Amino acid sequence: MADHGARDHATWSASATARNVHCAGALALTRYAPEKSSIHADTGTAVHQIAEKCLRTGVDADTFVDTVEDAKGRKVPVTEEMANSAQEYVDYCQIRMGEAGGLNFETWIEERFSLADLGTPFDAGGTGDFVIYLPTTHELEIVDLKNGMGVVDVKDNPQLRTYGLGALLAHPELDVDTVTVTIVQPRAPHKDGRIRSETFTVAELVEWTADLLAAMQRSKQAIDEFDAAGANSVLLDEWRDKWLRPGKCTFCPVEGSCPALKRDALSVAKIWFDDMDQPQIGNAALDQSPEALARDLDMIPMLEDWVKARRAFAHAQAEAGVAIPGYQLSDKIGNRKWVDTVSAAQLQVAAGVPEADVYVEPKLKSPAQMDKLLGAKRKALIEPFVTREVTGTNLVSVAKSTRPAAKTVAERFFET
Repeated sequence: MADHGARDHATWSASATARNVHCAGALALTRYAPEKSSIHADTGTAVHQIAEKCLRTGVDADTFVDTVEDAKGRKVPVTEEMANSAQEYVDYCQIRMGEAGGLNFETWIEERFSLADLGTPFDAGGTGDFVIYLPTTHELEIVDLKNGMGVVDVKDNPQLRTYGLGALLAHPELDVDTVTVTIVQPRAPHKDGRIRSETFTVAELVEWTADLLAAMQRSKQAIDEFDAAGANSVLLDEWRDKWLRPGKCTFCPVEGSCPALKRDALSVAKIWFDDMDQPQIGNAALDQSPEALARDLDMIPMLEDWVKARRAFAHAQAEAGVAIPGYQLSDKIGNRKWVDTVSAAQLQVAAGVPEADVYVEPKLKSPAQMDKLLGAKRKALIEPFVTREVTGTNLVSVAKSTRPAAKTVAERFFET
């Protein structure tokens, strides 16, 4: 099983469909840009690799705890949390196969898809984590593992629909009436649960495909106009205003150099700064009304996102060898840990303590490990002993949250 991060990606990848549909000009800027990577993204890749091994070999994910996965060139130590995420996904896939019983179902693991048969203007496709076909119900299901903590909605999700379309095109021999797309996202609470699905008919998918192809044609037109503009700054500004639409920029590889994000960030900054040539916040007191706070809270993320993306872009440039005046790379020092060759006997002698003192007491199994011990039918027995502690609150936009509102400090204080 190869490193998932080493795979070639289509020009129009399924994972970028939502961004490309939303922002027609994104593909013109990202087609030659290196894919963004981070420890979080590489950890997700490692979790996918663990999950694939589990599905192919039948082992449980906790087998890989304290091993190392090679993800996009980064050595990622496998933690218990990573194994738990992989196991929840594997359990769901196995449940779906179990529900089929002895029926003649078919499955595919990490299957590559192409949309070339649709005559797309550039190569388009992706990889389905797990695909299962149930002939008795004529249902094709694509299961997608999401290890991140950013909540992903399943309804009308362009990436998942692209997977559904790709799976359908890859298996024209199947008699399919409905397509189900399922997200398994163990680390992100959602009102519909950590596992959530959407089902639609083939006819509905075909109707959506027309919209997808229209979006591809818009991106193709944006690419042609971008290339025609060359280095003409006036034409490029006109192109930016016509084709770039910020809003789904989090994983965009050119987020830190996007001219539309810079334009929008500057428009926000002008509201608070007196002099944009020498930016500093004026002496006038900021409006403290709830309406002004709501206005500023709506604008702040735009500025924060651009600053974060710009800083990340500068860091990536420095890592690549670009000298940035007044800045340098510095090592980040991690937490202490034992060298690989140390032994308990060495520590005992060096520290002059009894052998028992260099060990910790045995600890309880994790809830996930207890689930495995008890099995699906009995794991509810430990629910009274499991908790998910609230560690604080975040102030979030109502329009962007699926969670119920938390109580204020005053509300909690006056509870009886």
